[in-house]
Amino acid sequence: MLKENQAEKSYRAIHDMLARGELEPGERLVNRTLAERIGVSVIPVREALHRLATEGLIEHTPGAGATVREPNRQDLEELYILRDANESCAAGEAAKYITDIQLEELEAILQHMIKLADQVEATAKQKATKSIFDSWLDDESQYHEIIVEASRNRLLAKVIREYRAIDRIFEAQRMSPDILTIEVARRTCTDRQQFLQALGNRDSELARKLMSEQIQKGRKTVLGFFSKRRREG
Repeated sequence: MLKENQAEKSYRAIHDMLARGELEPGERLVNRTLAERIGVSVIPVREALHRLATEGLIEHTPGAGATVREPNRQDLEELYILRDANESCAAGEAAKYITDIQLEELEAILQHMIKLADQVEATAKQKATKSIFDSWLDDESQYHEIIVEASRNRLLAKVIREYRAIDRIFEAQRMSPDILTIEVARRTCTDRQQFLQALGNRDSELARKLMSEQIQKGRKTVLGFFSKRRREG
């Protein structure tokens, strides 16, 4: 049991490092260094890295060990295909079953995002700082989690949570706060307000449609930013 707990502890710790962007794409992952940092032995770290490799978050190269995987355009395209198919479905189902409390929670998150957009506008370049961007991503994660819960579909929720964890790590690895401009922030808040109205009206088809449109807008923004960075890099 202790071994299992240490393996899970190691997995969560490394997973969190990836999600926070503390491990750079291409960075070599040294078992002993990670073990000392986490406070466990080398064996559970090795097991955790194997698990992360099966999830596609790190790569094992014979003779070179494990390295942080760098996402490519195909990875991003595939994730957005999954998001559109599954999260649009979840949005439609959420419109049928969402509670007043969940609607209030979504409204509170939206209001916080509006405040973050105000902070973006107040910066010199009207682009997010790292702290603003981190808060924005946290809001995004909570927002979608509530929608998934409101859908009341356990299998759909399981699929979405699995790939959103990967997507969050890819965001940390590939993006910078510059992607969150005032234009993107304001547009997102406006879109979210329309979506919340559809949920409040229990309009399943409109909620599904709006979620799909928002995901496609996000796809265009992210892939455009990704391509620009690769050209400049």
